[in-house]
Amino acid sequence: MKKAHIPIFLYPFWGKYAGLLIILFGLTIFLYRVIQYDIVDLTGVSFPIAIGLMMIFFTKEKDFDERIAYLKFKSLATAVPVAAIITMFVNYIENFNSYSIETDFWLSISAFEYLSIVLVIALGWFHFLKLKE
Repeated sequence: MKKAHIPIFLYPFWGKYAGLLIILFGLTIFLYRVIQYDIVDLTGVSFPIAIGLMMIFFTKEKDFDERIAYLKFKSLATAVPVAAIITMFVNYIENFNSYSIETDFWLSISAFEYLSIVLVIALGWFHFLKLKE
């Protein structure tokens, strides 16, 4: 019987904790900047959150097998178009309401914010599918 191929690009299980630490570090810096300097920089905090979520999502599960790999792929394949629709909708609403030709100010969701949205949806959908089976 042929052994199933399990991807080798997945992080070890402790990557979940590393991802959580990266997210907490980013949120700590974000809160420090808000409290100390009154700077609300969502684009700056989206980088560590996206990296942390990536570490959490692409980490091996304790009971990793072909079913888990399939559920992760299925959740990621669902999350990408859903997040694209959300991003386009938010960009449209924000720019429709706040664009001014005098200031030429245009708002847009950054790539890391988009990646964060994708990974939050993918993680939620993955755990929903895992519980459903």
